[in-house]
Amino acid sequence: MRTILIFSPGSAQALTIAYLLQRYLPDASIHGVELPNEQHIRQTVFYDSIVPLDQLGSIRKSSLLIPTGAKSTRLILQSGDAPLGLVTLTQNALRVYDKIWTLAIASDIGIPIPVTWQNLANVTSYPLFYKQSQEWGGGARGIAKHEGDIPLTVRDTLIFQELITGQGTYGVGFLANHGRILTSYVHFERESYPKEGGSAVIIETFSDRRLLDYTQRLILALEYSGWGLVEYKYCPRREDFVFMEVNAKFWASCEFAFRNDPKFLKLLFDIDSKETPVKRMVFVDRAFARGLPFVISHFHTLHGSALKFYPGWLYRKTVALLPSFVRRCRKWMKSW
Repeated sequence: MRTILIFSPGSAQALTIAYLLQRYLPDASIHGVELPNEQHIRQTVFYDSIVPLDQLGSIRKSSLLIPTGAKSTRLILQSGDAPLGLVTLTQNALRVYDKIWTLAIASDIGIPIPVTWQNLANVTSYPLFYKQSQEWGGGARGIAKHEGDIPLTVRDTLIFQELITGQGTYGVGFLANHGRILTSYVHFERESYPKEGGSAVIIETFSDRRLLDYTQRLILALEYSGWGLVEYKYCPRREDFVFMEVNAKFWASCEFAFRNDPKFLKLLFDIDSKETPVKRMVFVDRAFARGLPFVISHFHTLHGSALKFYPGWLYRKTVALLPSFVRRCRKWMKSW
């Protein structure tokens, strides 16, 4: 029986991986590892236990470690490379967490990038898009119509970019070895949560040679090894795709790639996939997070779509819909 430790067990990507490993490797012992300050999750059917990071002890040395989001990926890579099956995410992948550096690499090899300012004082036009200059997982991001819309307390941690007006986000999920792509899958993230950009709510299959060409060139220039997701926006003015960033981690909608391209599961976990390919997937909990009007107006997208539910989603959404004073009383009663 092999012991597998999945970090940040409450994340969408962790739940996806745990579910698939449990399904295809029933003899494995699967444990979730919670990082400091992560919200505690109830033990789901996917994990044998949930363990705080500081209580791992000697079990860590003999286990397969699977980082998921940005925080756990950074944590694991700071101690060495992260091998999974025939793919190894190397420490060099941490370089792309510096978004200015990665944008410069993309620009140097002829991939379109948005106009980007590092200093708010140098911004020449609004509206603009702002986000963290370093990838830490989460953080401030959004659209600002004027300077006052940008959070004051975190401005020195942000970069500022021209607003690319094309709908949605395009992604290329991939596995690579020293700059050579082993397999990849392209998607169109039609709707996200938060709306300005984040995790997929509605995701669809997509195909355009430019996206594959840009990604292959970028991964080669970076000499990238491991797994990741390259994100683009479509710019109507340029009539071309514009590179936004590389996510050196498992992305929140990775199940879409896993279901549509069996090579992901084979190369990462030596699993012969029996998953059914899908053309569109709707993440129900994130749809409700966008609000009931959003769910109603996009109800038509449910037809022909694979619906993704995460354990406890209905409970979480029910609590979120409670009046604020009820939620405060609930927290008080639990602490009491």
